[in-house]
Amino acid sequence: MANQSMEKFIIAVIVIGIILVMGIFISASIQDATRESTSSSVSNETLTTVTEIGEYLTPYTYNDVVCTIGIVTNASGVIITSGNYTQTNCNLAFTGATTDFNNTDWNVTYTYTYSADTNTSAAAGDLVTALSGGSAWITIIIVVGFATIVLGMLTQGLGKRPEIKGEYVY
Repeated sequence: MANQSMEKFIIAVIVIGIILVMGIFISASIQDATRESTSSSVSNETLTTVTEIGEYLTPYTYNDVVCTIGIVTNASGVIITSGNYTQTNCNLAFTGATTDFNNTDWNVTYTYTYSADTNTSAAAGDLVTALSGGSAWITIIIVVGFATIVLGMLTQGLGKRPEIKGEYVY
């Protein structure tokens, strides 16, 4: 009888583990699916002392951001042509075509689009973080559960004598 309850406990632990993994996967999918595409434009954002390393535009940390440069000018209002800089998404770096623009302040007008978290996607993201973070109590429950399984298996077999089957040879 104890063997059947141990088997049921093992199956329950496995089912709970599968449900937990499925919950993390579904929450992650909800988080990605409920993001909204948002776009905006910025006029004359000042990048200070742009060099060959480059400077980042403000939205570079947003989700899936794409920046499209419109006009770049220096502090005097002189247009800096695209031959004087390279753009890597939301980073502008000086390329050296006209040395007058190196290590100077640039004013950049641009548009950008990004994926904004909605209330649903933010909540789903929090759930994924909580579940996948392996809260301490979940770890403790799993360790105690497996210890119970091992001890249960050991105690079932230690106090018993082997059964002798009666076989008759004819």
